[in-house]
Amino acid sequence: MILHENFSLKDILWYKIGGIARYLIDVENSEDVEKAAEFIKRNKLTRAFFIGQGSNLIFTDDFFDGAVVRFIAPKKSSIRLVGNSTVEAFAGELLDNVIKFSFENSLIGLEWAGGLPGTVGAAIRGNVGAFGGEIKDNVKEVTLLEITDKKMKLITLKRFELKFGYRNSLVKKHRNLIVVSSLFRLTPTDAAGVQRARQTYLSNIEYRNRRHPLEFPNCGSVFKNITDPEKIKSVLEIFPDLEEKIKRDWHGKVAMGYLIKRLDLAEFRVGNAQISPKHCNFIVNLGGAKAEDVLSIIKTIQEKFQETFEFTPEVEVEIVC
Repeated sequence: MILHENFSLKDILWYKIGGIARYLIDVENSEDVEKAAEFIKRNKLTRAFFIGQGSNLIFTDDFFDGAVVRFIAPKKSSIRLVGNSTVEAFAGELLDNVIKFSFENSLIGLEWAGGLPGTVGAAIRGNVGAFGGEIKDNVKEVTLLEITDKKMKLITLKRFELKFGYRNSLVKKHRNLIVVSSLFRLTPTDAAGVQRARQTYLSNIEYRNRRHPLEFPNCGSVFKNITDPEKIKSVLEIFPDLEEKIKRDWHGKVAMGYLIKRLDLAEFRVGNAQISPKHCNFIVNLGGAKAEDVLSIIKTIQEKFQETFEFTPEVEVEIVC
């Protein structure tokens, strides 16, 4: 466990936005996680937030009077094979490294996540997904630290107990549950199967590089795509031509980036934050943007959707005030 005081969060978050945290605590194994929790309790800190790479977070510019606990990859990799088709990894490991380890051991199933930034813990907490896949499809069980007022203990939950939803999970709903490690159930294959999976992985990375504004700091997808049937119906009442695209291209959802662009909000800018013309579900930091700039753009998008479709789109990025 490494402790930093009065740490500038914009220096470590993907968005390059954020205020000063009273404490930043780096953890790289389960013992560190428990020590961090003990430190928080011992110092009677009323605020604590656990992060991975911080790739889908917006911290406001205010002082964070508490501890931000950052999971980092261990100096010696924790990723290991358990049996013939299960891989175990610490929460701070990069999901991308788990994918590469799986290929090296003739296992597939996570290739859809090629290019997704973030750690194992964050992936599980937010049930990350892309190209029709979701992390819940590969999770076998997760070890968590459960923190209560009186004690803390390690617990293990099976996949069904984690109550995964669209970009959601039991862990995200309950701040006292912290992902420590996970077991992933994958599929054994031969060399040809690995090669096909690797091609999918590389294709998805290439797609992100080509279609996403990775040249600027960003927080990933700002809004959840639209999955609710009633909301989809509202969209189709305004744009009936999208029915085939929803079925063919968007896995039954409506892509927020497309709708934001179609509502003529591409390149809308507040301060140094801007809706990216490259992918309109990204709000990029052009340099020195403030959280309030981003939040103002989010509000504008929500108001436009309410005016047009009579519903407010749900934010996917987590906003930490």
